[in-house]
Amino acid sequence: MYRIVPSLLFLSTLSAVSSAWAQQSAQTWEISTGIDYSVGEYGAASDTTVIGVPFDVKMRADRLRLELTVSYLNLEGPGAFVGSPGTLVIVDPGAGQVTTRSGLGDTNLRGAFAFYRSADAASGVEAAGTVKLATAKSGLGTGKMDYTAQMNLYHSVSPRFILSGLVGYQWLGDFQNFGLKDGMVGNLGLNLRPNDTTAMGVTLAYRQEPWEGIGEQVSLAPYIAWRIRQDWGVTAYGTVGLTEASPRFGTGLRLTLFK
Repeated sequence: MYRIVPSLLFLSTLSAVSSAWAQQSAQTWEISTGIDYSVGEYGAASDTTVIGVPFDVKMRADRLRLELTVSYLNLEGPGAFVGSPGTLVIVDPGAGQVTTRSGLGDTNLRGAFAFYRSADAASGVEAAGTVKLATAKSGLGTGKMDYTAQMNLYHSVSPRFILSGLVGYQWLGDFQNFGLKDGMVGNLGLNLRPNDTTAMGVTLAYRQEPWEGIGEQVSLAPYIAWRIRQDWGVTAYGTVGLTEASPRFGTGLRLTLFK
């Protein structure tokens, strides 16, 4: 039995929050860290709990954005844990044994170019891609590279209300002798800025069936972000799975330095 979990769904949420702040300042660097937590059974007899401590560096230069993300992971539960480009983990509960593993996860490299951006930066379209480098230790990764190509969109309906989304395609390396399926990914985000220091909203994320018989993955992530100072921000989020292939519950927190 295999199950898929968006324990790093927060990466897509960050995109929506970043779009909100982009209207009021053009940042050159963003450095963030925090903690991610998710739990679910995924077809096993007991829960699998994943805790991640991420480190993310993002550079913006006019229309170009480059980003590197790596996490330290701790997993308690049955089976193996696999990270794919930014949003997915795979749990294999076939053995039925509960074990605990920890170590460095896979490294994600992302790049995006805004080929359309309105004069006030309130709306834009990006072409983006992600490469997952197989840096995770055994039991925390497939040992294979994964790839994602996508289009990111955001549009300000009003000065305080932003719509964001993405549509893309993932190519996943096989896990041991198990063939994973390439497929479509997407999300839709609604973001509200009640004032210049607060953003809140919700992101709905989708992933096409990653292997035969598991079904599609759909998760919902509400979030709230505070710009506590000109150069510091805090974001909190939750995750609720809407399908069998999703986690029962997840949450996370980010602290971001803007330079």
